[in-house]
Amino acid sequence: MIKVVISLLTTIIMLFGNLFGLTGYKGTQHEDYRIYKNVILMIGDGNGANTMAATRKYRNAELAMDSMPVHAWSQTRSLTNKVTDSAAGGTALATGVRTYNSAIGVYIFDPLGSFYNVPKNLSELAIENGKSAGVVTTDKTSGATPASFSAHSVERDFEYDISMDQMRSDLTLIWGGASDTVTEKRCAKHGFEYITTEDEMNALKPGTRSFGQFSYSDLGAIDNSNGTPLIADMTSKAIELLNADEDGFFLMVEGAHIDKNSHSNNMDGATAHEVEFSKALQVALDFAEEDGDTLVVVTADHETGGITYNEATGEYYYTTGSHTGVDVPCFVSATDAGFVDGEHYKNCDISVQIARVMGYNNWQFPALRWKNCF
Repeated sequence: MIKVVISLLTTIIMLFGNLFGLTGYKGTQHEDYRIYKNVILMIGDGNGANTMAATRKYRNAELAMDSMPVHAWSQTRSLTNKVTDSAAGGTALATGVRTYNSAIGVYIFDPLGSFYNVPKNLSELAIENGKSAGVVTTDKTSGATPASFSAHSVERDFEYDISMDQMRSDLTLIWGGASDTVTEKRCAKHGFEYITTEDEMNALKPGTRSFGQFSYSDLGAIDNSNGTPLIADMTSKAIELLNADEDGFFLMVEGAHIDKNSHSNNMDGATAHEVEFSKALQVALDFAEEDGDTLVVVTADHETGGITYNEATGEYYYTTGSHTGVDVPCFVSATDAGFVDGEHYKNCDISVQIARVMGYNNWQFPALRWKNCF
């Protein structure tokens, strides 16, 4: 009975929003934008502007995002907190809706998980419209960011619920670190091939749906000597498989260990994984340039560590072991995708514009967007 009441209240709120014009995209954008067949969204978890600056300095590195023509910004708060966690941050980037910290793909007024009304994520939107979709991460597959693009849960720590939701999904591939609930038997039941090594990944053929359960500890390393693929190799193979769909694809790739190293104030580890993330991005950019019909968007769910530059010493240093609320960079591979150079977007508006670029101008939840992407 409670769930029915929540569903009715949700419907009323949606109708109220439509009636009084509390709808629509709030960010600055070009009036015209091109429709792209494929979209690749790259998320560097915890990746702030100074994380990249520190990598350039300490690694003497040129980063792939520096070559991208549009450099905008993402405002990363959740609906309930000025500082978001990865669940609410991922949900905003996946669904265009801001929610409470720890929520995966649900509205803030649905804490009981009625799921009569959930915001579609970009993967579901692509699949609904005939495209293929994939999720690649160096986190566990049940982690907050990959879950935001493949599941719905009132709590990010509900690993069983998230993993079961993922196995029931229509995604073509979900690859990352092993999660407890994902087994070969369960994957087979839901039409996924269960893979655990780079060789098994490379042997996959188009038309096969796969669930990658790699060694999580090895995904935190920057070599593949133990048979676990690097993020650049996963990105390359995922693109190869998804591109077999003549209708196009959506792919989300997360580099998770920038965040994990920054939580422990490990600058060496964070910058090393920044370089690995950049290599994966370069794979996507090279494909987009050759393909001619693929858009690449790069951003972060939040910044981690409060990395700051000391002008006196010329060094970067951490100021916290937590997330911060600073705006994070958002790079776009083309100037005709509706993103404005230098603009500061709400994190939720980035995904709405991605949906538009994919050809879906009237996403199913705009009535709830309001000024805070509610």
